[in-house]
Amino acid sequence: MIKTKYVFLVFFVLALIVFPYYIIYLSSDFVSSIVPGWNTTIVSGQIISNLIKFVALLITTICYWKLSKINNQIILKSFLIHFTLTIPAVFISRMSLYELITSISFNPENFVNRISLIIFINICLNILFCIGQIIFWRFYIKSKRSYRINKLT
Repeated sequence: MIKTKYVFLVFFVLALIVFPYYIIYLSSDFVSSIVPGWNTTIVSGQIISNLIKFVALLITTICYWKLSKINNQIILKSFLIHFTLTIPAVFISRMSLYELITSISFNPENFVNRISLIIFINICLNILFCIGQIIFWRFYIKSKRSYRINKLT
């Protein structure tokens, strides 16, 4: 068993880590053209992904706060499963995978393979993040139901 307040603090810190701070600094330029000289608006996928992750972690943090009012402790196994599925997506979202995965030559085939590998890694991490949130929601709904049943009896 682990105290719910500690879990709340852990996920609050994760939400702060994934918050896209560069939106504050760029104000209106975060949807401007990435290609200089073009008059197009291209929204970066990483910004949208980080915003979605931030909102999901913020909702999760609020739910853990609500659970801390109901239950003093939660099962360590459920927390560890949720945490291990969430943490890789949070930390990879803070760094650029294009810099981590280097190509040896400037061969176009290697470049395409590198990009497809990065896309595959991002998709897998986002799927793991969503699975972790679904597992949390099942745990949260079960906890709320058991609290209501115990409250009625």
